Amino acid sequence: MKRMKTMALMLALVLALSAFAGCSNEEKPTPSTSTGAETQPVTVTDPVETEAPDEPGDDYEEGTSSTDEIVNTTPADKVILVVSFGTSFNQSRNLTIGGLETAIAKAYPDYQVRRAFTSQIIIDKLAERDGLRIDNVQEAMDRLVLDKVKEVVIQPTHIMEGFEYEDVMAEVMPYADKFESFKVGRSLLSAEEDYAAVADIIVAATEDYRADDTAIVFMGHGTEHEASATYGKLQGVLDDKGYKDYIIGTVEHGIEIDQVVAMLSEMDVKNVVLRPLMVVSGDHANNDMAGGEEDSWDYILEQEGYKVTSVLEGLGQVPAIQDRYIEHVQETIDSENLSKASAATAAGASAARIKDGTYQIEVSSSTSMFKIVDCRLTVDGAAMTAVVTLSGQGFSKLYLGTGEEAAADSEENFYTFTDDGSRHSFVLPVEALDRELELSGLSARKETWYDHTVVFKSDNIPAEDFLPVKIDLAMSGGTGRASIDSPATLLYRDGRNFAELVWSSPNYTYMIVNGEKYLPTNSEGNSSFEIPVELDRQLSVLACTVAMSEPKEIAYELNFDSSSIR
Repeated sequence: MKRMKTMALMLALVLALSAFAGCSNEEKPTPSTSTGAETQPVTVTDPVETEAPDEPGDDYEEGTSSTDEIVNTTPADKVILVVSFGTSFNQSRNLTIGGLETAIAKAYPDYQVRRAFTSQIIIDKLAERDGLRIDNVQEAMDRLVLDKVKEVVIQPTHIMEGFEYEDVMAEVMPYADKFESFKVGRSLLSAEEDYAAVADIIVAATEDYRADDTAIVFMGHGTEHEASATYGKLQGVLDDKGYKDYIIGTVEHGIEIDQVVAMLSEMDVKNVVLRPLMVVSGDHANNDMAGGEEDSWDYILEQEGYKVTSVLEGLGQVPAIQDRYIEHVQETIDSENLSKASAATAAGASAARIKDGTYQIEVSSSTSMFKIVDCRLTVDGAAMTAVVTLSGQGFSKLYLGTGEEAAADSEENFYTFTDDGSRHSFVLPVEALDRELELSGLSARKETWYDHTVVFKSDNIPAEDFLPVKIDLAMSGGTGRASIDSPATLLYRDGRNFAELVWSSPNYTYMIVNGEKYLPTNSEGNSSFEIPVELDRQLSVLACTVAMSEPKEIAYELNFDSSSIR
């Protein structure tokens, strides 16, 4: 028995020494990949977390970081709300989403930067696991209202304007009229110039890996949305720039791993570098791309005989990508205010003011998810109709009004589409040009109505095709001795109304409207002026008369009644 106790003590000592040795500074082997019989180390620049996962496939670092303090906000007048899908991978969140937010805050010190996530699953997980409280989009918007914020800039961090971006727009747009200024930014890849810039950035970010025998594969998420074309477009730009060693693939709904393997087989390469085409290096990057299991990209490519290097860095931590988002923020700050509260009412140009004919015009939209790429306007007597073509097939029905009104209305008042195979077109009545109109769309995928504000623009209609009309005006102020002829002649030019005014006296030498001075258009007879006007509201003007002992500016109020146009 004593001998057995001695052996047990010796065994315990050996185990203790082994455990102590295991805590030494000796370097441990890195994860490896195989190329046939040869074993090679994988390069992982953002190491897989060392804490035990809280559930299979969900590695994470314990605790939060300083960038998470951005969720602790105080009331402010000007706010940039950065909206991201989110990630429960703490280190990646710190470097990517946190990196973007920090860069934006540094670029715009006059604004407070706030955070919102769109994934409620991630929000709930972080709250339970780390005690980190992050707003979803609705909570963030409600907080902006509660804090009486005056100027709001929404900057999504999405790569493209797909379903996630559309959902953000649907959640934030109902709040547009609650702020003095409300503006929404673009996704990373939404304008033509974005593709060339991002192509150069991702090549520069992976320049050290490039070699004659190496292909660099970026893995995007993929989507069933029409915005899936973003991946192919980026691939085309890379090819056009001569970056033939780059492949843009997707986890699903695009160039998936089997197609990536086929593309690699046509390239004379032995090495493959994998990197996520995503803002964060989260679950998809760590598991679908570099998980080392049978269905992960690294494993599949290793089985094909390639040496695989996985770079676990999200785009959000690339300084040049951060700069692109900052440029988008500046673009948004400089853009048109979407706040309905500040939008001036306007009668616009009705059919009665335009010659009959067909015109190719442009249509602006309050949301980039509802993009009209073509519009043919037909003017026929007192009516206008437009054939509008959307950028894709995302909407199956349109309604002239809000989504709430559409949901309560009957099918007979909906407008249905024709399909050319890639885009939906609709025929709509148009009440007036250059006027904000509510136009809601029914999502073909979600069967949900989304609100949009559109403006059918008159810019492309020749000036000579606008007809002068008559309009009644009411005038008050002054001594009552002078008057302006009513009806007046109303003209339309550059999207604005101008009135030809004829006074009952020849003694007026100038008029001042909105701080601008206007001189008479005639030299003989009663004083005549052409001034810009707004309809259906009081217009304050000053008119200088020399009928008295000395020139004197007199204040008048004019009101032009749009219902009287004839």
